[in-house]
Amino acid sequence: MMLLERLYAGLAPEISIDLGTANTPVHVRGHGIRFVEPTFVAVDTDSGQIVTVGEGAKQMIGRTPRSITVIRPLRNGVISNYRYTEALVSQLLSRATRSRPLVPPRVIVGIPDAATEVEKKAVREAAKGAGAGRVYFVSQAFAAAVGAGLPVREPRGSMIVDIGGGTTEIAVISLGGLVASRSLQIGGDHLDDAIAQHLRTTRGFLIGERTAESLKIRLGYYGRPRGRAPMRVMGQDARALRPGTLEVREEDVGAAMAEPLGQVIDVVRAVLEQTPPELVRDLAGNGMVLAGGGAAIAGLAETMELITGIPVRVADRPMLCVALGAAEILHDAALFAALFPTRQSLIGRWWRSLRFGMRESSSSSSR
Repeated sequence: MMLLERLYAGLAPEISIDLGTANTPVHVRGHGIRFVEPTFVAVDTDSGQIVTVGEGAKQMIGRTPRSITVIRPLRNGVISNYRYTEALVSQLLSRATRSRPLVPPRVIVGIPDAATEVEKKAVREAAKGAGAGRVYFVSQAFAAAVGAGLPVREPRGSMIVDIGGGTTEIAVISLGGLVASRSLQIGGDHLDDAIAQHLRTTRGFLIGERTAESLKIRLGYYGRPRGRAPMRVMGQDARALRPGTLEVREEDVGAAMAEPLGQVIDVVRAVLEQTPPELVRDLAGNGMVLAGGGAAIAGLAETMELITGIPVRVADRPMLCVALGAAEILHDAALFAALFPTRQSLIGRWWRSLRFGMRESSSSSSR
């Protein structure tokens, strides 16, 4: 059984997917990151048929007729619509393989720690339906740590803070396992909502989801403002009930983002409080790593370091850490075996017990 598994692992294509709330990177062994698709699905509401997925669906936001709806099948790191999640995964796998391979691919999917068995089953069935041979799931926090180059198998503490679109995954890892971890339903989407809500409340101005995201990317910060020029955006004047433009200052965006980012740092501190002192000492020397799209927020790493007293650095390719780490786990036989131990067959267990008995007998006779 184990020999067949090893043979299959050596021949099968390997595909790694970071099933994110906002974006889904897909890695194919031998090709690297093949593409990154927004996690959107456009649906014809009359027929229920899927019009398009990914970037094509995202471009339709706010521009569709009444017969077409753009859906985000994952919200807050949770699958909100199983059918459309299956359709998204199926199309991503079809695009990753391009043609039906002779040997069904091995697929590993990075998911939040809070994902349920029902959600995993939906993703597994979608991947199987698209031609996957084996489907494995790995914690996004653990995969991000591997993708960021942290020494997860060594007997010392490593800490990752992965700020994604729907969730923030925080974990302290040692000897290949999670020592302390938390999954927080705050991510890039919540920052976008906070910016839109702040402008609606303080300036009486309504903006769309994509405009809020642009403001976050261009003017977002945590801690001290960076002195960037204001950004003029188009939207709707809620008081005059007509279209208009608004000049948004850096301070407006920073004020909107302060509360949700403060909650993230509070949870980081809570995880550190749950971590054994010896590992905290390791972290004080080695620091923690920021990954995910939120790692790019100006001033976040510096402010987090100031508040926690632990060095903080941003991963080299923060948005791709989960997909890269999942690919490394699938390819590294020792790490894969530690995370996904192979269940021995009846014959294998019998042979192991026989060999163990022979060793015991030999040891007794030598005494």
